[in-house]
Amino acid sequence: MDTRKRLVLTEIVDRYIKTGIPVSSQQLMTVQGLSVSSATIRNDMKALEQSGHIQKPYASAGRVPSQVGYRYFADWLLELGELSHHENFAVMESYEFRQQEIESLLNRTALLLASLTGLLGFVLTPKLEDTQLKHISLVKVDEDTVLAMVVSDLGMVESRFIRASLSEMQLNEINALLQNQLQGLSLEEIRARVKQFFELETGDWVNPHIRAAFTLLREIIDLRTAQRLSLEGIINLLRRVFDDQSSEDRARELLGVLEDQSALIDSLKDVPASDQVQVLIGTQNKLSELKDYSMVFMGYGYSGILGVLGPMRMDYGRCFSATQYVGNRLRTILTLSERSPEVPLQ
Repeated sequence: MDTRKRLVLTEIVDRYIKTGIPVSSQQLMTVQGLSVSSATIRNDMKALEQSGHIQKPYASAGRVPSQVGYRYFADWLLELGELSHHENFAVMESYEFRQQEIESLLNRTALLLASLTGLLGFVLTPKLEDTQLKHISLVKVDEDTVLAMVVSDLGMVESRFIRASLSEMQLNEINALLQNQLQGLSLEEIRARVKQFFELETGDWVNPHIRAAFTLLREIIDLRTAQRLSLEGIINLLRRVFDDQSSEDRARELLGVLEDQSALIDSLKDVPASDQVQVLIGTQNKLSELKDYSMVFMGYGYSGILGVLGPMRMDYGRCFSATQYVGNRLRTILTLSERSPEVPLQ
């Protein structure tokens, strides 16, 4: 695409994002850098329409971006829009706290993304398998039941009731053994350690306490470790859906995806959790229910993903900037939290 057509296309996308009104060739005559006639601009618009970058919504002189046009605009937008000083300060204020419970932190992050963009903010929790074990606790509940709790270095907690007839003394010994053997390992490394242990036929295998410990451990590592999703700003997104004159059926489809989050979580787990901002536009989203929307996202570590979901007619520069800033900030907080829980995260 030559320079002039690129300028015409980006101006059409930018104007349509801001106004929601189809853009005519006459409106582009005032664009700085387009020192050509209206006929030349019309020819460029016709070429862009033939290439699938813009389209004519109805019988008028105006054009609107297609999904291909939005994709081109997003790829071209390499310079991220800067957040204002006031908004930067709001981000810093939101993250002025000491180490806190991970779920609260991630919910707060989703709310921050929604507030900055006016769209739907989301955060997919880290994978427990990618974090390191900080503590295992086995607590006797009754004669035949033990409560097992796993705490990661990020503060993530998973728990499960296990059938086991063990005395308090035996549980204390097993707790100490597991803590000494496994602290600092990832769940994947622990799984490998358990597998190796059960392949032994001599040595530690004959010690009844060690055998009991690893038998319980095999139960513990099967704890529910599914990633969960924090969503904030659903009303923001629905408001935009109806502003764009979408039908009730499309709104109902969207609500179905957001209420039953399993399909959305699976689709997010399939995207690479890069530390660079990425965007899926329209049918590039795995879910057919999101074919009319764009998703801006990035990884923040531990296979976690955050970002915003909105209509294709979104302010991409603003969404890129907010996602990158908040994502980098969250990664820094989790890194500091992992290294020194007592350090104020300001």
